[in-house]
Amino acid sequence: MTKNRPIWLWVGLGAIIVGSLYYLQSILMPFLTGLLVAYAMNPAVRRLEKWGIPRNAGTILMILSFFLLIGLLLFIAIPFIQTELLRLAFHVPQYGQRMMIALKPLLDEASAYIKPQDIERLRELASTYLGDVITWGIKLLAGILTSGLALANLISLIVITPIVAFYFLRDWNKIIQTIDLWLPRPYEPTLRRLFKEMNANIGGFAKGQALVCLMVGLYYMIALTLANLDFSVVVGMVIGVVAFIPYVGALFGFMLSMGIAFAQFTEWTSIGIVAGIFVVGQTLEAYLLIPYFVGDRIGLHPVWVLFALLAGGVLYGFVGILFALPVAAAVGVLVRHGLALYLKSPYYLGQSPSAQKKSREATDSVS
Repeated sequence: MTKNRPIWLWVGLGAIIVGSLYYLQSILMPFLTGLLVAYAMNPAVRRLEKWGIPRNAGTILMILSFFLLIGLLLFIAIPFIQTELLRLAFHVPQYGQRMMIALKPLLDEASAYIKPQDIERLRELASTYLGDVITWGIKLLAGILTSGLALANLISLIVITPIVAFYFLRDWNKIIQTIDLWLPRPYEPTLRRLFKEMNANIGGFAKGQALVCLMVGLYYMIALTLANLDFSVVVGMVIGVVAFIPYVGALFGFMLSMGIAFAQFTEWTSIGIVAGIFVVGQTLEAYLLIPYFVGDRIGLHPVWVLFALLAGGVLYGFVGILFALPVAAAVGVLVRHGLALYLKSPYYLGQSPSAQKKSREATDSVS
């Protein structure tokens, strides 16, 4: 019974941490974002240290540079996105009318199988409510950017996150050393190896996926602009941001773009060009960008990546989505380590512990 106490201790500690994170999720965003920024900036600060710049000075330089860049991007992007969303809301009724004209032949064809009064009712509902609902949704989305809650969260991120990131980044080496001292001595080599593997997986995946998102967003912005699609810049930005979710980002971007294309264009050639842009984009992303920049660095199947993102979103909202992949990568390392131990265990090999011990002793004596 005594041997099992450390296991239950770690299980209990893990349950307390997960429960605390769940109940404190409403205030976690600036702290976890600060931790994420510090983790991303640490290699650059270490490089500055090698060049003779003190860690405090390097930390201040990197934090100021990072948040000034983010602030500049937000200052430029938010008004632009809000303006584009409002412009889209203004054009939605026109798009709705064009779509009704385009759907008229289909409705006329369906009248042979559906009662005329049902067809007319469908026309009335579509023309009356479709444009109003979409317009209201887009105006609501644009208003969220300047709403009190979003503004409070944004202020919280702007004020608290840099402070948290600074202290995490400045004391990073001390934090790692302290955690290292807490490791159980008998398992220290194994735990260090696991942490290094987690760090390599998370860091490699994050860098690769960020490059993929950037390139995908730029590709769709440029290609859809050349195709003369309305709101191509906003659509490309949205696709780039959502591209880290397997399949969902591409599907969402395709549906959004094709909806605008069907409403905007009257000729099938232009609609086909927009569809072709997505075929080419998905081919490049699946067979060139992801294998080259991401590969199998996270060590998880895309289905499990999607499951981790959805589970994180359900449990912890946006914070859960933000940290779903790092946590999934860490859990993947632990699961693979546990599976390796299981495959060497007497339970898998069908041996009793005493027989396995004798076999190991015999092997050691021969060697």
